[in-house]
Amino acid sequence: MGKKQHQKDKLYLTTTEWKETYGGHKDDTGRRMQRAFFKRLPITHCSLSLLPFEDPVCSQDGIIFDLTYA
Repeated sequence: MGKKQHQKDKLYLTTTEWKETYGGHKDDTGRRMQRAFFKRLPITHCSLSLLPFEDPVCSQDGIIFDLTYA
């Protein structure tokens, strides 16, 4: 017997099947929003007060503090 022309037995997954049935493409809007709100501290600012430092001091771990806050 030959195959029918419009048979639905596919040997591959369509994008819609993968996305909806098998958990592909998770929605990561929460993670994207977290990254958008995070700002790296400039090198000229104290890690404790978040203000520009006057007398910088570096810890052994490489964290820069102001002398008045260390």
